[in-house]
Amino acid sequence: MSDLRYPKVLIIGEPFNNIQGGGITMKNLFQNWPIEKIALASDVNLQYNLDTSICKYYFQLGYNGKLHPFPLSLILTKLYCGPISYMESLMYIPTGNIQKPGRYKTIYNLLRSVMNFTGVYNFLYKIKITNEFKKWVINFNPDVIYSQLSTLALIRLVQDIHDLSNKPVALHIMDDWPVTINKPGLLSKYWEKVIDREFRQLIDNSVILMSICDAMSEEYKLRYKREFIPFHNPIEVNKWLPFTKKDWSVRNKFTILYAGRIGLGMKQSIKDIARVVTTLSLVYYDIIFEIQTRDISELKGLVKFSDNVRRVDPIAYEELPKKFSSVDLLLLPIDFDIDSINFLRFSFPTKITEYMISGTPILLYAPAETATTEYAIKDKWAFTVTERNDKLLYDAIERIYSDPDLRRDLGERARDIAVSREDADLVRDNFRKMLTFI
Repeated sequence: MSDLRYPKVLIIGEPFNNIQGGGITMKNLFQNWPIEKIALASDVNLQYNLDTSICKYYFQLGYNGKLHPFPLSLILTKLYCGPISYMESLMYIPTGNIQKPGRYKTIYNLLRSVMNFTGVYNFLYKIKITNEFKKWVINFNPDVIYSQLSTLALIRLVQDIHDLSNKPVALHIMDDWPVTINKPGLLSKYWEKVIDREFRQLIDNSVILMSICDAMSEEYKLRYKREFIPFHNPIEVNKWLPFTKKDWSVRNKFTILYAGRIGLGMKQSIKDIARVVTTLSLVYYDIIFEIQTRDISELKGLVKFSDNVRRVDPIAYEELPKKFSSVDLLLLPIDFDIDSINFLRFSFPTKITEYMISGTPILLYAPAETATTEYAIKDKWAFTVTERNDKLLYDAIERIYSDPDLRRDLGERARDIAVSREDADLVRDNFRKMLTFI
């Protein structure tokens, strides 16, 4: 590592974590980076779900010393905003209170919805560069500013930091949020123009532009007239391969697993799978659908739980290789409504590469228009159902259930593609070079 050049990177926005796709992707891309050459500033609450193995130097950003603007600040505990150091697994916060996430979730969501509808949120919430933050940035003296920005506040903040430091900017887009960031409301047309204008200005001022997949790069070249280089979640091949599936016979129960969030873009498809599995279980008693998620509230009223449809608790990220290879079928769902398609058309979920290297066959239940579907059909690494149709879904699961040779062929092909294309050592080196030679 000492013979390689590593620039000093100031990351703005998404923190390192093992929960969110962006945080996981960023962690895997920056793995092995010299720890003194990474600093991160975020308006996400850094007191929870933070992975400190990659970065030790943080700055908790806030609105005028608070994490949220008025009136949201009235119902939330004041959170310390300023520099935070994580050394020897201990968190050092000079002052301030711990703010528990979700404590006022219902009231927060209601107020936030009202503020978005009336259009006032974007007026109120602007992350200012305080003297303390300015000093922190200058002292770190980054070579490059990296961000997976996805809000107007972060677009403006990255632009302000660029203006302050005159350092090159590297943008990395995780999904097509520019078409969904603007919320319907009284001033939606106004904010749509503002967001588009300011995002394009930041693109023009950026030296490095990255996307999540080839399809997004192609679309963004047409849309923004700039080249975007694709980088998505790489795989630690040596850590995953020892657990990869080697036997595709069914033991005890035929288990279908979905692991991840429940929300925009996948709720209805998960509901469809649960319904079809319930029907299948009347004939095939040993079929189980497991939903591994933290989003318990999102599942309430969405699916009907039974002996064949279950929610299971999330597990540590390090345990996923064993878990993914232990089940019989992995589910990738994308909803078929226009909002979901627009939101996820160019997304490349973090779990795809993790699913692929597990050797467990993948069922992709998604519209044909998405980049994920196009990729799966082209390279044949998943069994695809591209229509919202219970009969087609039933037949697909039944066929995979009944055919161990098909399961083996799907699993081996996906695994081989992941090993040859998604090896973290190769991807990280290309990523390092991208940020180094600017």
